[in-house]
Amino acid sequence: KPDLVTDGVNVFSPIATANNAYDIYSGTSMSSPAAAGSFLLLQEYYSRLHGGAFMRLATLRGIAIHTAREAGSNPGPDYQFGWGLLNMEAAAAVITPNNTTHLIQENVLNNGGTFSLTVIASGNGTLKATICWTDPKGSVTPEGSALDNTSKKLVNDFDLVIKKGASTYRTWTLNGSLPANAATRGNNSSDNVEKVELPDVVPGDTYTIEITH
Repeated sequence: KPDLVTDGVNVFSPIATANNAYDIYSGTSMSSPAAAGSFLLLQEYYSRLHGGAFMRLATLRGIAIHTAREAGSNPGPDYQFGWGLLNMEAAAAVITPNNTTHLIQENVLNNGGTFSLTVIASGNGTLKATICWTDPKGSVTPEGSALDNTSKKLVNDFDLVIKKGASTYRTWTLNGSLPANAATRGNNSSDNVEKVELPDVVPGDTYTIEITH
């Protein structure tokens, strides 16, 4: 945590003293409603395009993380900015009809199952794949146990990779014991969101996005 960040410093905002009154504030009182309102607008946009249906919570969260603008001193997630700065223009582009560079799927993957999707790199930017799911409640840590218990609570452990030939590209992962360290690529068995990014794909080459349970 956090998953994402939004603007929260010196935000020009309406206030309650008059219908046309504004002031400048900072803090989570600015960033939290900006994120919540943005997510609501994205759901409204999706609903208008899909006959009143809404995205699953995990889908909405996944799109926001997938399209977040990089923040921090190193690529990938970190414990200060999460996956980056919320980017609603990019998020809306993912769900816009007839786009040729984005794909959303809401699927079920049973225990031990594998999902594969073959894609061809367009050469238009980075090849990215993100998976996000709502995990059931994990085991409860007994009261009085160690502070900030680091035992894993994940129930469903999905693993996302992108493959090209004999090469396998893995998801970003962080080391909670060394929170200041930059994210590395490896097997993430702690979080219910995973993201793989390939900035150096070869246009026209075939890649396989693979998810295992």
